[in-house]
Amino acid sequence: MMSYRKVRLTNLPASIALSALLLCFFPRKAWSAECNLSPEIRSELAKSSNLTALPSDFDSKVAPLLALRQRHPDDLLVHELYQDVVQRYGIEGHLRKLTEEYQTLSMQHPDDLTYDYLYARSLMGRNTLAAIREITKLLEGHPNFAPGHRTLAEIYSAAAFRNDDKEKTEREHFLALCPGAILQQRPGPLPEPSPLVDQAERLLEQNGDPGHVTAMAQKGIRDDEWRLQRIRPFDWYSVEYKRESQRDLQEKYWKVWSIDVRCDRRAGHPERAAEVLAAMGQRAESLARHSDPAYWDAVATLVSLYEEGNQRDAATRELDSMQRFLIRHPDPQRTAQLEGLRKRLAEQN
Repeated sequence: MMSYRKVRLTNLPASIALSALLLCFFPRKAWSAECNLSPEIRSELAKSSNLTALPSDFDSKVAPLLALRQRHPDDLLVHELYQDVVQRYGIEGHLRKLTEEYQTLSMQHPDDLTYDYLYARSLMGRNTLAAIREITKLLEGHPNFAPGHRTLAEIYSAAAFRNDDKEKTEREHFLALCPGAILQQRPGPLPEPSPLVDQAERLLEQNGDPGHVTAMAQKGIRDDEWRLQRIRPFDWYSVEYKRESQRDLQEKYWKVWSIDVRCDRRAGHPERAAEVLAAMGQRAESLARHSDPAYWDAVATLVSLYEEGNQRDAATRELDSMQRFLIRHPDPQRTAQLEGLRKRLAEQN
């Protein structure tokens, strides 16, 4: 049997964060100390499952794995489970802390394969090229270290780091050491964009309670803010995908602010609606200064809100701002849209 200092599990199937789902990723056959979760850990994971925690509730997600790691401090697989939970649900600060933690452990255990590997693995997703470099170096001295081959195979199968030849080589090495074991897809699935903002908008159109509508919209934008933070620190995702996700969130902000204005008006709080509108106007001015493409739709939203509030002068001011923007950035389609907005405002008299 292969042995490494402080390494008890040499073929560890990849894990996912939610502890109940973790069990689904490991074959339920005769336990092998080298290849599968032990029955004891399976049992502990099942008891600690947390299906009700929200995706953004990082502490609730991580707590069961922290406790498991404290009970099994020398179990490599448990460390991997903990890392995967942090990487699946954490944001920038959590990921940085994870790497710092395993860097410290590696320094406290010099020349220890386990902690050198775990430190290198903690870089995956946030500095994946460094993880590849360090794990490859470890495998040069320990060619039968199955976890390293598994991790590299998973990285090389990811779209951002795809290398079919290397993935095939690493996967074959891993499966030769542990036939039938399972590789994990990297990165794990992202939460879907929240539907709550759109639902809040529809509920408002159906004369729903303004307080409930506002709370729903705010919950939706918080969920999407967390989702973006699950994208931005990771090098699994392209720069363009990150920009697209940022743009989508910015568009949703304007929808939420519009809901806030309409709800405040309906609830009899025009002063609060005016404060939100003023803040929206300042943001629109900032977009204009930076020639941000989002400016046009933002100001069109302001025009609609001013129209709804019978604030003709304010609506006209925003239309004039759109005209000045068109002089700097000619666009026939937007010119036609502006004419339509002016006509609509005139018809209100």
